[in-house]
Amino acid sequence: MNPLASFIYTTQFLQAEAMSYAYNHWRREFRGTGEENCAGILVWQLNDIWPGTSWALVDVDLNRKASYYITKRALAKAVVGMERVTTKDPSYIVTGFLPEKSALDVWAVNGLVVPVEAVLKLSCFDIETGNPISLPDTEAERYLVLKPNQSNEIVRLTIPNAEQTVVVAYLDNSEGKRLARWVSWPEPLKYVRFKKDLKVEVQVEDDEVILSTNAPAKGVIVSVPIEEGEDAVFDDNFVDLVPGEVIRIKSSGLKGRKLIANWLCDWESEQGFEL
Repeated sequence: MNPLASFIYTTQFLQAEAMSYAYNHWRREFRGTGEENCAGILVWQLNDIWPGTSWALVDVDLNRKASYYITKRALAKAVVGMERVTTKDPSYIVTGFLPEKSALDVWAVNGLVVPVEAVLKLSCFDIETGNPISLPDTEAERYLVLKPNQSNEIVRLTIPNAEQTVVVAYLDNSEGKRLARWVSWPEPLKYVRFKKDLKVEVQVEDDEVILSTNAPAKGVIVSVPIEEGEDAVFDDNFVDLVPGEVIRIKSSGLKGRKLIANWLCDWESEQGFEL
C-alpha cells in the first residue's frame, strides 16, 4: 500500500466524479422547446501553465487527468444518463439515516439535429459478489427514437437490492454501434462493499489496452509506472467496469512498457494491478 499514491488517486477521483455529476445534470436540463433550462456548458480550465493543485483537466506536462476523460464522454453527441432518486425519507431527520434511493431515472441526450433510432440495454450486478441480477424483459431492453437536439426521458425503474447493486446502461444505434454507456452506483460511495477478491485484468494487444473484471469496479484508471518514464496517451480512461464486459482503449507511446491499474478502494486489498 502506498498512502501517497492512494491520496493522489482519490483527489483525481473526486474531481472527476464531481464534474461527471454536474455534466450529467446540465445536459439533462436541455429538454426541448420551451424547456431549455440549461443550454450550454463552459469548461473553464483546460490546462495548467505551472505545477499546482487546480481544477484543470490537463496538467502542466499535458498529462490527462481523470476529469479529462469524464468531460470527453459527458459532452459527446450522444449520452445516456442515470440518477438515483429518493423513494423514502427517514422518519425523523435528526436520526442521521439517509433517504432511501431504490428508483432510477434513465434518460438520453441526442445532440444531433435529426432523430436517432436507438436501443437502450440495462444490466444489473451485485457489487459484493459480481453476480448478475435479472430485470424484467420490458426494462432490460427498449427501442427508442431520440428526439433531436435535446434530452429524452426514458424510464424510471426500481433497482433490486439498490444499496448493493450497480446498473449499467448501453445506448446503441440501429446498426448496433455503441453510442454511449453509463454505470450507476449506490450513494454515498463510502458505504459500498466491494468484492473481497476483486480483480481487474489488463491485457495489451498492439495499441489496445483491454480491461475486464470479476465484479463491479469503480474508477479504473491505467497508467505507465513513474519509474518507466513518461505516461502513454490513452483515448479513454477512468472507466467503471462490470463482469462479462470487455473495455478496449486505444493507446500510443506504450512501447512495451508495464502498465498499472488503480481503482476505488484497491488499497483495501492489493495495491492495484501491474502488467
